[in-house]
Amino acid sequence: MSHIVLYLLALSALVQGQRITTIQLDGVQYFISRMNPYSPELNYFLAYQYCRSIGLQLASFESKEKADSITQYLSNAGYNKYDFWTSGNRLGTDMLIWMSTGLPFNATFDYMKRSSGDPTSNNEPVARQLSAVEQKTDSGAGDGCIALMAPDLQWDTEDCTRIKDFICEQTRCYYYNYGSIPVSSSQG
Repeated sequence: MSHIVLYLLALSALVQGQRITTIQLDGVQYFISRMNPYSPELNYFLAYQYCRSIGLQLASFESKEKADSITQYLSNAGYNKYDFWTSGNRLGTDMLIWMSTGLPFNATFDYMKRSSGDPTSNNEPVARQLSAVEQKTDSGAGDGCIALMAPDLQWDTEDCTRIKDFICEQTRCYYYNYGSIPVSSSQG
């Protein structure tokens, strides 16, 4: 456990001193780890932490337009040779969600990779439903994280501990109007 803490501290020190490069697609800022020479390939959990350490979050693709835009960019830039972590996962649940937003996968489009023997491999958009066998198995890190997989950049479940590139996106800024009650330290 202590080696993970040391790694995160070293990673944090590295990130604080580095200049990062982002791109803007359809009004969203993306950090693509492959574009940045000092950004290591990481497992899902460390990729999540890395994104947070630079003020971003692992990317979520709730709309077809957003998913198509990043896939087209990665292909045109020659990055379709690499796998990329997204925020998609099914950790602790039997449904796929975008961890960064908490939203379930959109049922109107589906870019999950299908095997040729998969009965749902028709061209109609369908929500990814877990088979009875998948639901009975542990929904942990073994195959619980979603990556854009080379060369076609379709979404696929992967072992969360595998090392991959990753995509971060700009965090949404929310402004809350918190009420403040004046108190003194003696009132605590």
